[in-house]
Amino acid sequence: MPAVEVRDLSIAFGSREVVHLEHLEIGEGEILGLAGESGSGKSMTALAILGLAPTVGATVRGAIRFEGRDLLELSPRELRDVRGRRIAMIFQSPVASFNPVFRVGDLFVRSLLLHGAPNRREARARAEEALRGVLLAPDLLGRYPHQLSGGQAQRVAIALALALRSRVLLADEPTSALDVTVQAEILQLIRALRDERGMSVLFISHDLAVVAELCDRIAVMREGRIVEEGPADDVLRAPRHEYTRALVAAVPKVGRVGGGS
Repeated sequence: MPAVEVRDLSIAFGSREVVHLEHLEIGEGEILGLAGESGSGKSMTALAILGLAPTVGATVRGAIRFEGRDLLELSPRELRDVRGRRIAMIFQSPVASFNPVFRVGDLFVRSLLLHGAPNRREARARAEEALRGVLLAPDLLGRYPHQLSGGQAQRVAIALALALRSRVLLADEPTSALDVTVQAEILQLIRALRDERGMSVLFISHDLAVVAELCDRIAVMREGRIVEEGPADDVLRAPRHEYTRALVAAVPKVGRVGGGS
């Protein structure tokens, strides 16, 4: 059974359908790359899985199955229990998703108490353990979000998913705002979470080179639809759809330019 299974998913703003997915699944312990240009519907798909698409005015129909339940049929209270604790999401700019008036430690403690930690002491201990798991010092809990670097903020977001013991991680362009060195560290961290904890990951990116580095399988999205899907090596080495071929051709190649010496 897949970790998440999407069937006949339609996301629309008024009469304009922006996403239509016949079938998409994230396997247990799999890193699935959802690739495509900006505006293709990747982020809206993630928001729909997390139950957040209606908050931006979208209408969602279809089925999103997780742990034997259709997420689209859950009550707001049931969705809150899933969101964060079972399915977590990290964004391109994690600082923007943090409450700026709370220290990092307060963000952890409030989230953990909401999702089952018995007391503040236990929540604090889990927060410190999670930070160590992403190679950050526990004293970062005393900082405000604006006092974190981009790489630190992204690690804190991943640590929060770790502390909540989420089963699925939705990662929406989590490395595109980072420099190359920090980007590589974040990719390595996401891979380690999958390898060590069996977490399933939906990794969203317009950068096919990054997707190729990390993902087991790739789904290519264009204008709200999946146009090609398969093992990462197969999709990248022998793309079948013309759009996928164009994306692969656009990946920069390292080497000499021209034929001169």
